[in-house]
Amino acid sequence: MTGIGPRLREERTRLKLSQSALGAIGGVETNAQGNYESGARSPKADYLLRITGAGVDINYVLTGVRQRENDGTLPSTVPHDAVHHEHFEKVTHQLHRNLHGLIDALYQMALLIELRANDTQDETTKTELETVRAQAQELAQASVRLIFETSRLT
Repeated sequence: MTGIGPRLREERTRLKLSQSALGAIGGVETNAQGNYESGARSPKADYLLRITGAGVDINYVLTGVRQRENDGTLPSTVPHDAVHHEHFEKVTHQLHRNLHGLIDALYQMALLIELRANDTQDETTKTELETVRAQAQELAQASVRLIFETSRLT
């Protein structure tokens, strides 16, 4: 493998992390993580510093040469429990941010659907709009439950 992107992907895979998880640890969205791994974009220093805490061998990512531990072995493939907990909290925080945005958008959509349903005389359209509004409401409720349940885990 040549280039930062493929080595970054290799390190993420070695640590058994998803693009979303490593992106959250590094403070970037999943699409940015994908762009880094594909080589479409280069990661910034602050991102690289943050993912080092996850056990990513930055020396390898940047140079292609693996860093060795003091005893000559390769770095551990599994981050320490404290690091796992920190990663879990970061990913949970990103999930909550995204879910809050989703809930807000669903609320706005429900309001717009209600206005549109009041403006139309077509019963088929009203039924379709009511179905979409009910689904949006169910999704918002599920999002709130997910926020609540994941908050209890951190």
